[in-house]
Amino acid sequence: MRRPSIAAGAAALCLALFGLSTGAGSATATPEQPAGTAAAFDGPAEAPAVAVAGPGTGVRSAGTGARHDYNRDGRSDLAAWYDYADGHDAVRTFLAGSNGAFAAPGVGWETPAGNYWVENMKRLTGDFNGDGIGDLAAFYGYEDGRVTLLTWLGRGDGTFGNALHSWTAAPGNWYFDAMTVQAGDFNGDGRDDVAVWYAYGNGNDRLFTMLARTDGGFGPHTSSFERVAADGWYVNRMKFATGDFNGDGRDDLAALYGYRDGSVKLMYWAGRTDGGFAEPVHGYESTGWTFRQASLHAGDFDGDGRDDLAAWYDYADGHDAVIGFRLGTDGKFGARREMLTRPAGSYDRSRMKILTGDYNGDGRDDLATLYGYADGRVKTITFTADSDGNLDDPLHSWESEPGNWTFSQVHMMEGYTSPTPLPYCPAVFGHGGWPTEADGWQEDQIRAANHPRGLAQEKSWGAAGVEADLRLTKNGTKAVMWHNRTTYGLTGSSAPISELTWASGSNPLNGRTITRGPYAGETVYTFREWLDSAKALGMVVLVEVKPETKEILRSSDPSVRETAWSEVLDPIKERIASQEIMIYTHDADLELDLKDRIAAAGLSKALTGHPAWYDAIGWQEPPPPASGNYAAWQRALDADVTRLATSWTPGLTNWMDGRCV
Repeated sequence: MRRPSIAAGAAALCLALFGLSTGAGSATATPEQPAGTAAAFDGPAEAPAVAVAGPGTGVRSAGTGARHDYNRDGRSDLAAWYDYADGHDAVRTFLAGSNGAFAAPGVGWETPAGNYWVENMKRLTGDFNGDGIGDLAAFYGYEDGRVTLLTWLGRGDGTFGNALHSWTAAPGNWYFDAMTVQAGDFNGDGRDDVAVWYAYGNGNDRLFTMLARTDGGFGPHTSSFERVAADGWYVNRMKFATGDFNGDGRDDLAALYGYRDGSVKLMYWAGRTDGGFAEPVHGYESTGWTFRQASLHAGDFDGDGRDDLAAWYDYADGHDAVIGFRLGTDGKFGARREMLTRPAGSYDRSRMKILTGDYNGDGRDDLATLYGYADGRVKTITFTADSDGNLDDPLHSWESEPGNWTFSQVHMMEGYTSPTPLPYCPAVFGHGGWPTEADGWQEDQIRAANHPRGLAQEKSWGAAGVEADLRLTKNGTKAVMWHNRTTYGLTGSSAPISELTWASGSNPLNGRTITRGPYAGETVYTFREWLDSAKALGMVVLVEVKPETKEILRSSDPSVRETAWSEVLDPIKERIASQEIMIYTHDADLELDLKDRIAAAGLSKALTGHPAWYDAIGWQEPPPPASGNYAAWQRALDADVTRLATSWTPGLTNWMDGRCV
């Protein structure tokens, strides 16, 4: 059930509710329920514990047998939690045939509206009581802060019993959003257990294991692996899979990690006899992958008794491939191979829900997907594995009529899950806004961070760096930080900065103070003073050499010209070994001179690493809402921009919270 619930009652809504197809594209008034369908409708708080039979024959130990086999025929099946429009929920079961095709989905379990919120569930599948039949499980996060682990035991006919409550955390002990959950037989006893990657707010992530009991419930959690914050892992940059990768009869944990520099790496934690995990071993890595375009899956695709990894990769040119990796004798994932390639236009990865299983019962795992078409159809597609572990051409089977299934309301049950991938947050460079409308200078509140107060303010808003403006006094004798062409906004008589001396004469610039805006009373600083203030705050700086300095920097008088360039370059040269300083100009002619001078001075790194600008609206006084930039900032995150400049520093840093890591 989704929040808010959608009230039922209107005839049209009832028809939409019960229009789920149970045949190949057929629409019926009510979903057909296969024999043995659970009749009881229970919610998380009311579901009673149910008695179950003890382990039977055909128990799947790690790396053997068929995963999520719900009718005990030796073939994997599919189960989907369907969140209906009227708020009620059902498990729909797709039973696999001997060729790996899927029959029309039956109703494996059902509950009325109001019992479950689908966003409060973290779903899993596995054989939790060891009877050889696939079961379902879910962590449920309650409104009062409790978290409970539920199990729906498979009955062997594609249906499931009522929810069994076992492990529970009291309010305030576990935070639902911090949990990423996995299922696997981590201690090798023939029953699938549950592991939770828990992301603490301080970055000190930890794995907890809850061992399965003979009744399908779970025992207390035990700490099974811990990683300190200094290692710098973000769970939202990890895509997980579980499987018996080393063939020892215990399931292990693997992850694809996407690093800030654009590289990806496969990591593997071997399962221990107590259900815990060994230290991770790093394997295959690449700088040519885009993390968000890969999804990770685990299965024994070649039937050798050991699970491998398969990454479905959605290439930028539109073609898709499944890339396989095996665990080597050195305990690292490698042996990269292509298991499947499909030409551009074949699939839209965002319309696929991919699961691993042995769908034709030949002892080799396959891939299957529920595919949601743009016209509203939903279809099951199977890619069966051959003896070499490669995947065959797609086999299409069950298909709904357009509108009978809503793809976004289908949540497939898998043995491993990953959090929603988040991009890395770009480093923010603050820029004091300057009014862009006609005669905007008259409204200017002098917001540029050309002084220590401005630098400190930007840092308090979350900026890692600042963009500010450099100008030259008369004859280039002093480089100063000031954004206006004139002394407008400063005490004293008005004059162009380039006509004033710094400290001598009747009208010096030194000592003048700002007369308006948030930094009133602050004075003008030299380039060297400003750089030292930024260094003391640990801030990166981007210096714009203003176009009006061109007359001085390109003066026909060699003495003036060289004095001016020394004022620009010497402060950088003195500090760049211990401080990151970048420089640029918007003037095309001056840019050529700047690049030549920078290169000759051995300061070329000052021309690299510049932030990107994505602000979409012009600055005015008072400042317009930052919301006008949201769409543009999202494009920056989607483009994996590493540094982002803005005139809305607090607006950007607040907006990024929860959207990136």
